[in-house]
Amino acid sequence: MRATVPALALLAALTGCGDSPQPAPAPATAPPAAAPPTAAATDHGAAVDLGRLTLAGHELAVVRLGDVVPGKEGAFEVDLVKAPAGVTVATVGLYAWVEAQEGGPASAPAKASVEGGKLHVHVTARADAPPLKRIVLRLRYANLDERGSLPLDGHGHEHGPTPHEGVVAAFHGPEGVLAGHLELKLHDDKGDLELWLATDAAIKAPFDLPVAATVRVQFVDVGNRVVELRVRNTTTNEDEAGVANVRGGRTNYFIFPGETGADAAWLVGAKFASIVKVTFEAEGRTYTSEEFMLVPHTHADGHGHK
Repeated sequence: MRATVPALALLAALTGCGDSPQPAPAPATAPPAAAPPTAAATDHGAAVDLGRLTLAGHELAVVRLGDVVPGKEGAFEVDLVKAPAGVTVATVGLYAWVEAQEGGPASAPAKASVEGGKLHVHVTARADAPPLKRIVLRLRYANLDERGSLPLDGHGHEHGPTPHEGVVAAFHGPEGVLAGHLELKLHDDKGDLELWLATDAAIKAPFDLPVAATVRVQFVDVGNRVVELRVRNTTTNEDEAGVANVRGGRTNYFIFPGETGADAAWLVGAKFASIVKVTFEAEGRTYTSEEFMLVPHTHADGHGHK
């Protein structure tokens, strides 16, 4: 069949005079798909390293994913760094909850699950919870049941300056009721400890004990080693700033090693860190602190203390 004149004209317009027909352009190739963002970035937010805990022979590295605030779900990732023989991340029984600034749980305990070879746990603090302070981890293994905690800010110290540049923690009476707060200060240059007891978190209202009292500090990460803190003296019991701390034969200030001659060399150094727990007795009642991370107050070169 012969082509019509309009069809021939259309062919000439498309090919051009004297030119060969041009191949049709190849279809555009779609750009490679971007890698999916990590779970931390997608679901929760920035990752913040909170530090490490050793519980029942398991060393755990804890990371906060995003912010943790009252009324909203918070997420944590826990890496099993070391474990007893035969233990895998899938067999670890780990629970977590968050605590408020003044102490006490601010969320229900939640069980961790395995995601991507690590333990993940989601906790939701009560909407009416006061400012949040730390995450508490509880690990059950064989006949052991241990717990430890880390500050949510990732620094090992409370937010903002503390009265004596130490670490503040809550302590409770035998019924588990919040009874007061303590401040424990470790000096990196000599390895000595100072401790103040108070009824308030600002460490302004003394929680006094008899001057003959002792306070025990247990270092969980140093083989549960225990040291005893006593008064500097029974007359004025001044702290290292020279402030007297005796009121009617009672005091809220205790130190280690003082004049005992006990070895404090193992506490020396700016890199020392351990979970600790403090216990003491008053009027026949035993008081116990929450477990908290103790890191030293560092002294610049040439600026030690007495």
